[in-house]
Amino acid sequence: MTIEQLIKHLDEKIPKSLSEPWDNDGVDVVPDKSVEVTRALCALDCTSVAIEKARRLGCNVIITHHPLVFKPLGSVSCDDSVGKRVIECIKQGIAVVSFHTRLDIIENGANDTLASLLGIENTESFIPYGRVGYVREQSFEEFSRLVAERLKLDPTVLGRVKATDRVSRVAVVSGSGKDEIADVIAAGADTYVTGEVMHNHMIDCKELGLNLICGTHYATERIIVPLLADVVREAVPCDVYEFIREEEYGI
Repeated sequence: MTIEQLIKHLDEKIPKSLSEPWDNDGVDVVPDKSVEVTRALCALDCTSVAIEKARRLGCNVIITHHPLVFKPLGSVSCDDSVGKRVIECIKQGIAVVSFHTRLDIIENGANDTLASLLGIENTESFIPYGRVGYVREQSFEEFSRLVAERLKLDPTVLGRVKATDRVSRVAVVSGSGKDEIADVIAAGADTYVTGEVMHNHMIDCKELGLNLICGTHYATERIIVPLLADVVREAVPCDVYEFIREEEYGI
């Protein structure tokens, strides 16, 4: 299977039509679309460490959640964080393809996976990429411990706002969920789990009576790397590696 054929297959499985208008996922770097896929690396981000890992493993394609090229590049320079990685991928003949908000939105994607991991049942979409449902009624402290355990985090890492002691209806938005607070409240949730918000949003949640648990952007989204890898394995008869390196994110 060529790089071009792999991209086409992934686009069929995780359609570009699902991507949010502001997103820039899809093809990031393709030095040569006609070459055969040798090995593939699936990662949350195309970092320099991920690129080096791909090179050492003999991978000529990296499939990520977050786009390497998110904003238009005015120039491509090794002095720029994105530019130097683009240049290195081209030098090494490594293609990079990303599946961002479409993977958040798609059924059994990032947010369904997060909801399932946290034991949320009878889920429904309250926005295209957010999910809301029910957990067994429990205290805020008990649910916070569960979130830390399931996301494999030290409980002290969690950003928490306790507005009520009981947790029953829970909403999730993986990654950054700062702009969805009003939607979460409108969906009738008493508790909101996301990756990150800003200080003022934590105040908003307290004032509006919404419990908030921030489980870090990284931890709420690293869970989809195996999902990406499974989709790639369905397509190509080669080795597909999952790369989750916590040290890169300071965790």
